[in-house]
Amino acid sequence: MQNFHYFYVIIVVMKLLEADIKKGIYRNIYVLWGVQNYQRNRYVKALTGIFAAAGDTMNVTHFSGRKIDIKEVLALADTMPFLAEKRVIVLEDTDLFSKACEELADYIPNIPESTVMIFSEEKIDMRLKQSKAVKSTGCIAEFGNLSEESLRDWIIKRLGKEHRPITGDALDLFMERCGNDMWEISNDLEKIISYTFGKDGIRTSDIEATIPAPPEDAIFAMIDAILAGQTQKALVYYTDLLALRSDPMGILSLLREQLRLLLHVKELDGEHMSTAEMAKLLTMREPRVRMALPAAKKSSKISLTQKVTMCADTDERIKSGLIDPQIGVETLILEMAGRK
Repeated sequence: MQNFHYFYVIIVVMKLLEADIKKGIYRNIYVLWGVQNYQRNRYVKALTGIFAAAGDTMNVTHFSGRKIDIKEVLALADTMPFLAEKRVIVLEDTDLFSKACEELADYIPNIPESTVMIFSEEKIDMRLKQSKAVKSTGCIAEFGNLSEESLRDWIIKRLGKEHRPITGDALDLFMERCGNDMWEISNDLEKIISYTFGKDGIRTSDIEATIPAPPEDAIFAMIDAILAGQTQKALVYYTDLLALRSDPMGILSLLREQLRLLLHVKELDGEHMSTAEMAKLLTMREPRVRMALPAAKKSSKISLTQKVTMCADTDERIKSGLIDPQIGVETLILEMAGRK
């Protein structure tokens, strides 16, 4: 059993899984689930590396998708490994833990000692019989989004390994521009590391040069202009977004989404919540909430509700073929900017 070091570079510490590894305890079935497929994939590779030799295609089998044949999977699970201690079966995005599956539920307590099944799923239903069976005999580990603090710590450590200290302002800007997906965050960090080769550290100018501002930033600027009644300025932002190859319907979707965010933040701010508490409740990154707060504070709940409704009405008219998408969104911006 090797490759333990893989587990110490994983971002989220899964208590049960890590405790088992430290004690040398291994299960016959693992269900790794959650929105962070980056983390799930890392664990899948690490677990596979523990139970099977590198390049062992005879004893490692992958299944993917909702249309897999469960009978074929279970028949393979009953097959002894070839000149090896374990047979490893990796199953990804099967939805077998999102709906009832009696065959799997009945099989889980009887998985042969020579077989390890590793599931990687975005969603599971803990009420299902097969989920309860895994909880009793195997390991279920959730991979959700990292907290703001945990993500900051991981970024600093990742850059530290490359001897790239980052200033506080640069880290704040990176946090504002990066998304939630760990694959994307990891790729963005690789870009920054390459760009700053030979430099003594990472500054805001390096972030600006390598990580483009997300479309939401321009949408917020456009919303600020709309709320201030600055029609021409709002249309300039709209034109800029179109130039970035954002289609009118995509802009409309973002506009509606951000106005909804302002409405939620407005309501939560009225309950005297901190931005950290808001972010947790809204399941989003705190920088996005901080960016939305000023506009939410200076807007009324009635005005924001009206604007969200106007977006929905425009969306329906465009999809019904009553108006051209670009003209429809331009008209919407003009109408919203004219309302206080």
